[in-house]
Amino acid sequence: MLWEYERGRRDDHLLRLIAKHVPEDQSREPLIVNPATVFGRHAMTIAGEMPDYEVIGSDIDVKPHQLYRLVKSLKYPRLPNYKYEIENVFDADTNRRPAAVTFFGACGAVTDGCMDYAIGVNSPFLICRSCCHDCIGGNTDIVRRPSWMWVGFYAKNLSMKLIERHFPNTGFYFSNRHRRDAYPRSNVGKKILDSNTIIEVAQNSFDSDICRSIIDLDRCLFLQENGYDVLYREELFFAHKRA
Repeated sequence: MLWEYERGRRDDHLLRLIAKHVPEDQSREPLIVNPATVFGRHAMTIAGEMPDYEVIGSDIDVKPHQLYRLVKSLKYPRLPNYKYEIENVFDADTNRRPAAVTFFGACGAVTDGCMDYAIGVNSPFLICRSCCHDCIGGNTDIVRRPSWMWVGFYAKNLSMKLIERHFPNTGFYFSNRHRRDAYPRSNVGKKILDSNTIIEVAQNSFDSDICRSIIDLDRCLFLQENGYDVLYREELFFAHKRA
């Protein structure tokens, strides 16, 4: 419960960063894209607080979003600047030119797909939070440890394994562009670690801040190599495109 509370605080911090910094850059049309939005909760919050911006939330299944809109119909009776689109982030619309790309806890390799999308559309801002570091490179295995956290992550990864087996390459969690040999992501990381080592780090990451930070540091270096200045702390990324 404390873990989820802390993630909620981080998400609130991301929302404040978006509202403060994105309007400072007027080089793009007023558009914010939130891939891997799931319920669309944060995307709708952004739309409500930033009415001058069009906000697009996207994911591969509309049902969680429809459920959330039903539950929150009184809070969000009408958001003319918000829309939801069914889209696989691993094959997203790169014709958009958003002022910012954001996401709030994209699972494993979906984080990397969202980052690739931000780079592909040359987004001035990428403001986001990573999640489930164990599920990168097609990995669904974790090191066995006697704890309730291990039980929860094992159950989650078992469901991922079953989905991937029956619906391969549908955009739920993995893509062929983000398999084992795609990690480490950065050129610097590739000089230090091989793919087997980074996957071993991922398998230990579910209860290790250090392992999660190693994976996210590699992502920071990858963003730096692709033209972004990055600030990072505890799964939070604030990346701004260099002029």
